[in-house]
Amino acid sequence: MDFNKKFNIGLTLETSYKEFDSFLEKYSPYIHSVYFSLPLGKRYHTRSKVANQFLIPGKKRLFWRMLRRIKEYGIELELLFNTLLLDEELIERASITLKEQKIEVDSVCFLAPYYEAVMKYFPNKKYIWSFNNGFRSKKEIDQIIDNYKADAFVLGSLFIRNNRFFQYLEQRGKQVYLILNNGCSFNCDTCNNTESVCDRSFEKNLRTHSIEYLYALQSIFPFELHDGIIDTSHISCFKISNRSSNLKFIKGALDSYIGGEVRAYVEKSRKNYAYWGRAGYFWRCFGKMDLDKILEYKKELLSLEDK
Repeated sequence: MDFNKKFNIGLTLETSYKEFDSFLEKYSPYIHSVYFSLPLGKRYHTRSKVANQFLIPGKKRLFWRMLRRIKEYGIELELLFNTLLLDEELIERASITLKEQKIEVDSVCFLAPYYEAVMKYFPNKKYIWSFNNGFRSKKEIDQIIDNYKADAFVLGSLFIRNNRFFQYLEQRGKQVYLILNNGCSFNCDTCNNTESVCDRSFEKNLRTHSIEYLYALQSIFPFELHDGIIDTSHISCFKISNRSSNLKFIKGALDSYIGGEVRAYVEKSRKNYAYWGRAGYFWRCFGKMDLDKILEYKKELLSLEDK
């Protein structure tokens, strides 16, 4: 499996510039793009932890240095507008700030309500439709393709092993950014960045399925990529969910997917289950999850999906 320029990762501020530069030196051959939100206030962020980091002295300066270094390595920059609290004025402000900093982004990932403002203030970019739009069907995505500019779609949840749909999107000239490790429920009604909604879906599913079954279903293990269970030939990027994590987490996730290893990571720490399915509700269960049961469920689920 060739992972060259395949990964889409989130920018983390839990590092120093020197450490981050060493990270890029080693992992840049595998990184296609880095996604980020701007340090312009909490309304631009889905995670308060990330927004609050910009209040730490020196972090904004580090942020801009990191973006410039990423570009020097030939890695694409992906700007996010995936919160529910933005308006045209705030999107314009983002454009002005980037121009002041002399930073050119390559793509913009956004929610549908911001389409007009993104087209206005970020023309001629790659337009990526955020996973947070809550796609639930082929029909919804077809409507976007037919009516808007859309270069790529971030897919997760019930789409994570839908090889036919990956191929279909490619045939329509669109790119697939597949989230490998967010671990979202397949039957969640919406995606609005509200933890309570995720928890309610999870608790409902636990009434009829074990934690190992749900994790097996909602996570992607490295062998699913290496063995061709997920047809990677129609996928442009593998997206790693890591915005609230440190550089150590990113390294571990990349090493695992590239090297194809799972068991050694779990034996080292149960927290490493997050590399392949890091939804908040799973974290509370990592200590009691049985890897052999998960693998057995994966075997059953993947056999069913092959039929």
